[in-house]
Amino acid sequence: MEWVTIGKVTAPHGVRGEVRVYPLTEFPDRFFDLARVFLCRGEERSERRVSRVKGLARGLFLLKLEGIDTRDEAERWRGAEVQVPRAEAVPLPPGRYYVFELVGARVVTKDGAPVGRLEDVLATAANDVFVVRSEEGREILVPAVRHVVLSIDPEEGTIVIDPIPGLLEE
Repeated sequence: MEWVTIGKVTAPHGVRGEVRVYPLTEFPDRFFDLARVFLCRGEERSERRVSRVKGLARGLFLLKLEGIDTRDEAERWRGAEVQVPRAEAVPLPPGRYYVFELVGARVVTKDGAPVGRLEDVLATAANDVFVVRSEEGREILVPAVRHVVLSIDPEEGTIVIDPIPGLLEE
């Protein structure tokens, strides 16, 4: 099963086992609709029913999860990722993709020449930037704009670009 990380436990809250969660999703309001989450740390994954959700200041959420009833039990999950199965990810409109769907994709020019593999996507004020690692290990920053990124096919794992002059030069 594939997993999507939607938040991270930052700290326990109070003495009844509640945890503070920092959202790692473009859709933080989804926390109010969660029936269950999976807490993951390393190889350990634990399914927990969500019994209560409260929004806090600074964009944090307070979650009360079944089976975590003391501050000590909540402390044990500090730093854990809050995940849901991939099938429960919020659907995106056509032409929009989650970063995890694109990482690892082969990046090629419109002529089919290999550029490298997508490692990450940086969000900037103007536009996203694809971080591509060439076979030689060089980092290439590709602006994710329409006239540069011609097509994205997450099913095939390919991204086709029309590089601007100087983009692929060392």
